[in-house]
Order: sequence, then structure tokens, then C-alpha cells
Amino acid sequence: MALDYGMKCLKFMLCVFNLVFWAAGIAVMSVGIFARVSASNYSALMDEGGFKSAANILIAAGALVMIIGAIGCCGVVKEKKWLLLLYSFLVMMIFFLEIASGIMAYSQRDKVISKIESMVNKTIIGDYGKDDKKKLTEAIDKAQQELKCCGVTAPSDWSKSYWFSKSDKTEPFPESCCKTVASKCSAGKKPVIYTEGCSTALQDFVRSKMATIGGIGVGIAILQILGVVFAICLYRSIGYEKI
Repeated sequence: MALDYGMKCLKFMLCVFNLVFWAAGIAVMSVGIFARVSASNYSALMDEGGFKSAANILIAAGALVMIIGAIGCCGVVKEKKWLLLLYSFLVMMIFFLEIASGIMAYSQRDKVISKIESMVNKTIIGDYGKDDKKKLTEAIDKAQQELKCCGVTAPSDWSKSYWFSKSDKTEPFPESCCKTVASKCSAGKKPVIYTEGCSTALQDFVRSKMATIGGIGVGIAILQILGVVFAICLYRSIGYEKI
């Protein structure tokens, strides 16, 4: 009687965990997609290999959770030991994927950040405004507006740029530096522009996104260990005749 009650409790806990597991998987996948999409606007300005890989691992891990959750539910309902073993193995695989994502996000952070300033400097000083560098020009404009920044380290960097050398000098900064974008908004003696450099803003952006990827990946991975524990306990409680 006590064994039956224990079995029912284990089955109930594993079913509840699977619901949480599904929700966690959706959250993991959403974070990975959000990181990829939010970084796409600035992809031309930074080496994003490690960043993309970490986000891709989270997306893959989240997508697999739906299948794994179904396997876990089938194992619980049918009391099939081989399904519970398969479920435990797959959850552990997801666990290692998410740990790898967290480690990759942390280890690649400095590599990505170290290349941002040189790339932003090169783009603003030498590439912005050129006809054959439209993607880089658009990336800088989006960065300046969305990250509320202007220039490499300060707005004065624009005075050394190719864009300024070819301009009519009536506007010392691109319109994307303005807090409110409008025609000739950066002209005049006191234009209302952003004062933080884009190098710092982009570095802060990468740090925050990688911290999110790493933190959520590791945090949810630890939670999944509970699922493996429940599955193994239920496996041990099922009689050999259920194999």
C-alpha cells in the first residue's frame, strides 16, 4: 500500500515537473531567439561567432524539450522503464547542452568585446557613408538610435570621419546621433544628441545579453537535475514485470 502511494506521488511529481520543464524549455528557446534577433542589428559591427553559437545552443535545447517532455509523460503513464531511462538520458543531454551554452557565453565574452571597439572605430572613421558600405552605415545608425550613443568614444569622433570630410559641414554629426531624429537635427551650436560613445554602449549590450544567456542556461540546467532524480526514483519503484 505504501509502495503504491509512493509510486503515485513520484508519478505526480514527475508529471508536474514535465509541465515546468516544458515551460522552462519555451523560456530557454525564447531567450536564445531574443538574443539572436536583438544582436542581428549590430552583427556587422562585432565578431558574433561565440555569441551566435551560445544562442543557437539555447534554441536547440529549448526545441528538444517538447519531445523529451512527451517521452517523460509516456514513461510515467505507461510505467515503461526503458522510456524513463531514455527520458533521463535526454534530460541529461539537455543539461550538458545548457551548461555548455553558459560556459561558451562566458568564455567568448571577452573575445567578442575586445573586437567591438576596433570594429566600431574602423566603421565610423573609414566606412560610414560610403556607397559600398551601406550595411555598416545602417548598423551604425541603428546602434546610435537604439543604444543611445554617438561616435566611437564620444560625438567628437565624427570630425575625423570619412563621412564628415565629404559632407557640407553644416551638420557635425549624423542625424542618428540626435535624441529626436529630424532633418538637420544635429546642426546648430547646441544640438540635442547622445553623448555616450557606441563602443561602450555595444560592449554593455554584449555583456548583458551574454550574462542572460549564461545565467538562464546554467540556472535551468540545475533545475533539470530534479527531473532526472524523479525519473530514476520512479524507475527503481516500477516492478521488473513492467519492462
